[in-house]
Amino acid sequence: MNAAYRQLFIFQQLLSGLVVHKQDLVKRFNVNARVIQRDFSQIRQFIDDQQLFYQMQYKRGLNGYVLETDQDSISKQSILVIIKTLLASRSLTSKEMKTTVNGLLNLVTPEEQHEIRPIIQNESFYYLPVHHDQPLLRTIWQFSQFIIKKQAIQITYQRQRGEYKTYIILPESVIFSEYYFYIIAFNPHGKGNRFFRADRIKDYHQVNKKITQNYADRFEDGKLRQQIQYMQPGQTITLLFEFSGIVEAALDRFPNSVVKKRDSVRHCVLIEAKTYDTGAKMWLLSQGNLVNVLKPTKLRDEIRADLHAMLQKYDD
Repeated sequence: MNAAYRQLFIFQQLLSGLVVHKQDLVKRFNVNARVIQRDFSQIRQFIDDQQLFYQMQYKRGLNGYVLETDQDSISKQSILVIIKTLLASRSLTSKEMKTTVNGLLNLVTPEEQHEIRPIIQNESFYYLPVHHDQPLLRTIWQFSQFIIKKQAIQITYQRQRGEYKTYIILPESVIFSEYYFYIIAFNPHGKGNRFFRADRIKDYHQVNKKITQNYADRFEDGKLRQQIQYMQPGQTITLLFEFSGIVEAALDRFPNSVVKKRDSVRHCVLIEAKTYDTGAKMWLLSQGNLVNVLKPTKLRDEIRADLHAMLQKYDD
């Protein structure tokens, strides 16, 4: 083995976060300690010449050399939290989620990856994206660039009932909330900002139209974040209900739900889902007369009692 190969091997070991021991290298390459010490000096010189964000340090407690950096880095704990948050969001297609998770794992050492992978293995295996199945990474990045440039955009948008409509918008913010990414756009007609689900934007391109807004009209996504609160545990139940609203919205709310029957006369579907009763009841009540709970009987009775109590408040 020549000197170049030895030095590349040592540097690769250091970059992988390993502790490099001089005597181990002496035995591996069958050279004396002075040769390995010269290799260390050459590596230090290379780091200095290339102005890399590393320092090769001898750690007495480890009895070996490590590579330290003065550049900000991300910890394995942060990577774990980010990955678990992404998986829980269900916001990306399976392919985009796999690519994103692998990219995040590559930010830490192989040893740290081995620590993280068993923790996320089960969630990754059972990952279920929301039903729209639309790739979003490129769209989100592109609209973020439009926002920075204050660029007006023409979009073709699929509305709730499936019809398509064209809009010219000035994107202001990209927001994630409750499974979906939204493009918040300035409304020059003064009727509040417009919200577009990113997965329903079927086509977009820049237009040579100037849309201006006053400083007072700017959208503050931080304030919106303060209003997003929705998560309640409870008892596991098998829920059966009729729904006459947007089917996708109900299916996405309950990830493992299935449509058991479609009634074209009454314009509703019968949905079955395994879920938690408390959070399910909150959502079901929010749907008004679009929903009719059939089972379990206990939950149906609770909802009936809540509706009577609500009506009583208004009667008083």
